[in-house]
Formats: sequence, C-alpha cells, structure tokens
Amino acid sequence: MARISKKESTLHIRVMDLIHSDKQLTQDDKEFIFNNYKGDGIGATGAFFTPEMLAWDFILDAGCTGVCIELCAGIGRLSYYQYLRNKPNHITCVELNPEYVMIGKRVLPEAEWIIGDALQYSPDRFYDVAYGNPPFGKINTSEAYTGRYTGSEFEYKVIEHASTFASYGVWIVPQGSAGFVYSGVHCYERRESGKYQKFVNDTSLNLHPGVGIDTSIYKDEWNGTKVICESVCVDYDGTNL
Repeated sequence: MARISKKESTLHIRVMDLIHSDKQLTQDDKEFIFNNYKGDGIGATGAFFTPEMLAWDFILDAGCTGVCIELCAGIGRLSYYQYLRNKPNHITCVELNPEYVMIGKRVLPEAEWIIGDALQYSPDRFYDVAYGNPPFGKINTSEAYTGRYTGSEFEYKVIEHASTFASYGVWIVPQGSAGFVYSGVHCYERRESGKYQKFVNDTSLNLHPGVGIDTSIYKDEWNGTKVICESVCVDYDGTNL
C-alpha cells in the first residue's frame, strides 16, 4: 500500500464526494478525479494508474474511430482520452475492481463498463483496436488464462488474449517486455529479452514501437513506482510478422 500525505488524502475525499454526488461532472471535474484519486494509497487493490501526459501520448498509437476495447481499464483515463480525441463508435472498458468501474462510469458514461477478469472476458463483437495498461509481471491467474503463451508475465497474457477478438493491439508494458528499447536512451534498438523471445515463440506475435513515445520523461509521475515502460503495438492480423 502506498503512503499518501494529508493533502493527498483531503483531495481524495473531494474526489469521492464528486463521484457520489448528483452533479453533472465537467471536464475539469473529471481531470480532478483522474489526478487526485488515490485508491491504492487508501487501500484499494494495487494498481498504478497511467500518468496524464503519457495517457495523452498513448492515444497517438491507440487511436480508434471505430470499435475499441480497453482491458484492465482502471478508472478509465486511457479510454477517456480516446473518447475526447477520436470519438470512436463504441468503447468497452473491462475492469475487475468494482470501485474503479463505479468511478469509470462517472467519468466516461459514454463507454460500456464491464466488471470482470480481462483474461476471462469473451465479447460478442470484434474490435478494431484493443489497448490498455495491464498489471506488469508475475501474477497468479489460476485457470483464468488458457492461451498459447505458457510463461508467467501477466502483460503478455493480456496481449495474447486480446488477439482473439481484436485486429490490432496497443499496450503499455515494462521496457524489458517490449522487445526493444526506445524510452530513456539515445536511439531505438531491438533488445529482445529471454521472456520476450518466449512470448514470440509461443504466440508468433511481435511487438513494435508505433510512433515512438519516450515514456521515461513521465517516470516520476507514476503513483508509487518509477517504472520505465514502452508503448507497444501488435498487428493481430499478422501483417507485422
């Protein structure tokens, strides 16, 4: 559980007052919620919400005007900016934590919100783009995941699961899972770790950098971690293989 200051706690209380009010939220209200919700510090499940400007940059890769889905959506910041920038025909947000979904419905009522495990979700439609900032690393998923990837990295399980119902995927992953380095270095280079090679061998999916987003400039803006990650794209139709 992350430690938060008295000021942060006060702002969090104001956030929850807005969430539970009958007020029609303005864009300023919604930004206040995204910037000051401290669920993890207060005691909600351990998640690291995407920093504001990284979320804006991410939509350069994940832009969708058709039908899109966010897995592990949190409180919906990525989908909120997707909606503001691209006005897609439909957004589905899948999130396991009921409190996050409650907040998401307030800040982005235009989306279809579903409480559920991203690895067990089986939609009744096909999506143009799947995207998200899933939890990183070795997370016990029990019987929830039955895909081709046989490793233990949760982000890879989410990426592969999305291939069953989307044409294209865009994801925020830790740099060591990307298969390349771009953020925080002088120039782009392929750098394929053992875990990345296993993912490719198991799934035949390859990750690439999209427009090129240097996430390292936002490493101090994560709540509770200083992670360097990458925005990765994957063509599920196979044209990038």
